[in-house]
Amino acid sequence: MAPTRAGGRGMLGALALLAGALCAAAAGARAEEAPAVTVIIDGSGSMWGNLEGQRGSKIGLAREAVLRGLGRIAPQTRVGLASFGHRRGDCVDVELLRAPEPVDLPRVQELMERLNPRGRGPLTLALREAAKPLAALPGRRSVILIHDEADNCQQNVCAAADELRRASVTVHVVGLALRPDDATRMACVPQATGGRLYNVHNAEQLGAAVEEALRLAGAPAAAQAPAAAAPRPPRSGVDAAPARKAAAPVPPADAPPGIYAHAVLAAKGDVLEAPISWTVHAEGSSDAALAIVRAPFLELPLAPGRYVVEAREGPVRASQTVEVAAKGPTVVALALEAGMLRVRALNQKTGAPFGDAVVTIGTAGQGGEARKDAPPGPPVAAFKGSEGEALLPAGQYVVRVEQGLARTERAVVVPAGSRGRIDVPLNAARLQLSAVGRELVESGEVLTFSIAEDDPDAPRGRREVARAAGRQTEFVLPPGTYYVIARLGIIEARDSLAVGAGDVVRRTLSVAAGHLALSTRPIGQAPAEPVSYRIERIDVSPPEAIATSRPAPVLLLPAGRYRVEGRLGAMNARTLREVEVKVGQTQQVALEHQAAVLRLRLVGAGGPVLSDLAWEIRDEAGATVWTTGSPEPSAILQAGRYQVRADTRDKRYARDIDLRAGETRQLELTTD
Repeated sequence: MAPTRAGGRGMLGALALLAGALCAAAAGARAEEAPAVTVIIDGSGSMWGNLEGQRGSKIGLAREAVLRGLGRIAPQTRVGLASFGHRRGDCVDVELLRAPEPVDLPRVQELMERLNPRGRGPLTLALREAAKPLAALPGRRSVILIHDEADNCQQNVCAAADELRRASVTVHVVGLALRPDDATRMACVPQATGGRLYNVHNAEQLGAAVEEALRLAGAPAAAQAPAAAAPRPPRSGVDAAPARKAAAPVPPADAPPGIYAHAVLAAKGDVLEAPISWTVHAEGSSDAALAIVRAPFLELPLAPGRYVVEAREGPVRASQTVEVAAKGPTVVALALEAGMLRVRALNQKTGAPFGDAVVTIGTAGQGGEARKDAPPGPPVAAFKGSEGEALLPAGQYVVRVEQGLARTERAVVVPAGSRGRIDVPLNAARLQLSAVGRELVESGEVLTFSIAEDDPDAPRGRREVARAAGRQTEFVLPPGTYYVIARLGIIEARDSLAVGAGDVVRRTLSVAAGHLALSTRPIGQAPAEPVSYRIERIDVSPPEAIATSRPAPVLLLPAGRYRVEGRLGAMNARTLREVEVKVGQTQQVALEHQAAVLRLRLVGAGGPVLSDLAWEIRDEAGATVWTTGSPEPSAILQAGRYQVRADTRDKRYARDIDLRAGETRQLELTTD
């Protein structure tokens, strides 16, 4: 890259030194296996939208950021490309566009330009599919996901993240203006796999995030590991962490001219030891970066001149203009005006850590002091686990800890230069559920558990608050009284229980049932008529009912007493039976209807009347049970007394008739 100031001989010499150092580093990397990374670009329809204040679409900005980032990584890096939602837009629309191979910018650009965002976003499936070709490759393996929404195909992205962790695949997530809830849902992915989560809001942030993710994907694992924190005894409240004085490396007096920078939390504060992202460009040339480095300290030989040094880590950003001297090193202590906050999620009763808690840190809103009821703003940091540390700009924050349905929030102030810790107690209990029963194997149905609580505004006074599938499952709940339901098809087992703070309650529900086999006996010479059944359980309150239109169903039902109503045809032919279903037994019920077949015809002097004719049949109470315009209709009716009417354009004809069970009756009315 050409220098941007006159007198560039020194600059060229310095860049030559830098190039030599980079070549040496590249040679060392070639001694090991080249890293492999698959970039996933969201191809769902929402990618045609814009980031606020940006002209280009999100898909266009993503293409540009990936191309710029790939132009700055080692050429031996194996790069793959995948997308989702860009062809059919359904929940299996995932395509691996390019297997991980050495960088080929024209080919990658060609593939990305074909992407035409369409429909839904099977993000979780895309993660799994993108990781498959990486599994057989040696060396460091990573996935970089660029997306703008969480999975909208109802898949568990955290479960997929755990699979990728076991496969030693690191996932870096670049979110495009993610909503707070989506950012929280995605936090488990980088947390589980050792990657990074970026939530960007403009093209500049997007480009920097993609470049940094690509550098991390190609860096040795040790370069990405955060500084280890010494364990501390459990305490409550907000504490100042023990002082950790770290010293920045001091360059020798005869070091080449250039920038030798380190970051401090605040002016004259502690040196930050963890790796951060450094960017250096000549003053007035912000688009032409001379170096982009991720390291705890920056050592960059440069020609004399004025430069801008910028340090970034998560939401923290600081920059400083530096005059590089003609001789010797120029030492820079860049003040971040930030603090370190360590968060621990603990069980309120026992003090034990909650290992699978989700922790988010959000701004405390505009104005005012941090307080207990401060509404959380957009999340600036998130992690999953019992303990984590975040670098935050000085300010007020709300720390939210969630596990299952249990949630708590704490307000905290982070002063510049501080190293603090907050222990957030979570008032929660664990409910571990399982089910037994022969029907679990025989039915082929999926067993689900649901948890409900009292709610006077909900139907039947109860509101479902959680649901999970599987023969064994666990819920984390606030203390209280709950109703547990295990469902297997239409079979249910119920229980109610109370859980207290810190309790671990285990409960096994018995899913026991029997079979009810239903059939309907034919009536004389009746034509084929549809059959339907309504089965109502009468020994519970309120009664529960199911319906089926299968002619001879075999139903798996909980043990108990039932009222079976069988309907034959579309009229009033029905019959009732009460039966008892017993565990492990099959109850055979053949319904015999007290009904008859009635065929009608109106006959005149010249033969049957076939046009301008309407039939009506009324029962003894005078209620109409059947009307039809068919000239010679046939129907099945409940046995009993009826009045049959035939209306023509000129006259009405009527006849009373008694129908006996099982008979087939032909009724002719004459116009005489």
